[in-house]
Amino acid sequence: MHKAVVVLILSLFSFSASAAPKVNEAEEMGHLAGTVLACRAHRSLYQFEEILSRYFSNTAFSPDAEKAKIREYARAKADTFSIYKNRKNDCSAIVNDFTRMPIFKTELYSDGSLRMPDGKFLYPRGQKKLAPDAKKIYPE
Repeated sequence: MHKAVVVLILSLFSFSASAAPKVNEAEEMGHLAGTVLACRAHRSLYQFEEILSRYFSNTAFSPDAEKAKIREYARAKADTFSIYKNRKNDCSAIVNDFTRMPIFKTELYSDGSLRMPDGKFLYPRGQKKLAPDAKKIYPE
């Protein structure tokens, strides 16, 4: 199980703001989150989900597309959690690999903007630049 999760982690977060979206990106991220939730890494998962929700919002072309991504993510997370909730094998390694993923180097700003690990910004729909009063939330 550990090797499969590590491969999934490495393949998922090699994305960048300019990369073409994967067909099942939200679902794949949901599977990852469900595995981490089963390992009870709530604090790391909270930060991941806060950044990920902004990522979905900033990359979706409409509010309906955003909601669809969030539903796919939530469904995959719940399904994966129900499968792995009683398996505690390799949890320390999984959580360690999860917390070292590039997504945790994403900077989240108070206006909803994201600065991706590659330095590119993703702005909320309709916004062209970082708001003048925006403050960095993650990482600190």
